[in-house]
Amino acid sequence: MDTMLEILKYIQSFSNPILDSFFEIVTMLGEDLFFIFVIAIFYWCFNKNIGYKLAFVYLTSGAINTMIKEIVKLERPIGYEGIKSSRLHTAGGYSFPSGHTQKSTSLFTTLMIECEKKWFYFTGVLGMLLVGLSRMYLGVHWPIDVIGGLVIGILCTIFVIKIFEWSKDKGDPRLLGLLVIPMIICLLFFYTAVYYKNVGALTALWFGYIIEDKYINYVTKARWWKQILKLVIGYLGLILIKEYFMNLLPLNIYSDFFRYALMGLWITVISPLIFRALSIEEAFLQ
Repeated sequence: MDTMLEILKYIQSFSNPILDSFFEIVTMLGEDLFFIFVIAIFYWCFNKNIGYKLAFVYLTSGAINTMIKEIVKLERPIGYEGIKSSRLHTAGGYSFPSGHTQKSTSLFTTLMIECEKKWFYFTGVLGMLLVGLSRMYLGVHWPIDVIGGLVIGILCTIFVIKIFEWSKDKGDPRLLGLLVIPMIICLLFFYTAVYYKNVGALTALWFGYIIEDKYINYVTKARWWKQILKLVIGYLGLILIKEYFMNLLPLNIYSDFFRYALMGLWITVISPLIFRALSIEEAFLQ
């Protein structure tokens, strides 16, 4: 622990207002709003299959991250002498592994696997490393947390993509229950808001995937102005569900599960049906 503490102090020895602002921005690449934006834009506008993969990888990785944190119970470096910690509202729960690092690693690794562009390999590796560095610079994670997040994020990505591709080859999205059902069972053992949010969204994503695959067959193609309209409608719906429903429902983990489940259904089922009703799913009409 003394060695890790000295590493954090060394990283923070370079602290200055410019780096403070830079790493505040970088760390947002590991937060929910960024992931929701990326997943939704892929699903609604560019490539539905990649959107599904990103969502399953991100949510499964997030759930596993919370499970490991609750088992290991490593305290954060917050409050240690000589450590300045900031952006504390993003540092709830235990420390190992870093959730920001793990989830950003899962996101970038998935995109690298799917896009297969040399320039994106560099961008993806740089992105996940910078997110990990930002968590140490901001004084909310130990170096071991970041290393764990990187390794577990890559392993989660490879595992989930293999399961996803297997279910795709079999033509049966119900097989993704191999990922989802164990997470649902673990709701009985991991009684935290973060875990319930992840599993709520993951459960809805699974059901939405089954429903969409069998009954909707949403097509992403459309003219540019229709794509923009999709994003406006889609994101407004997500914001209303995420923020407005929080004020309507009681503040507990069951409400969190329901709210995030509704967000998952909005992305996969409800919004595509609205796009189709408004004739912005152009390829469907041709």
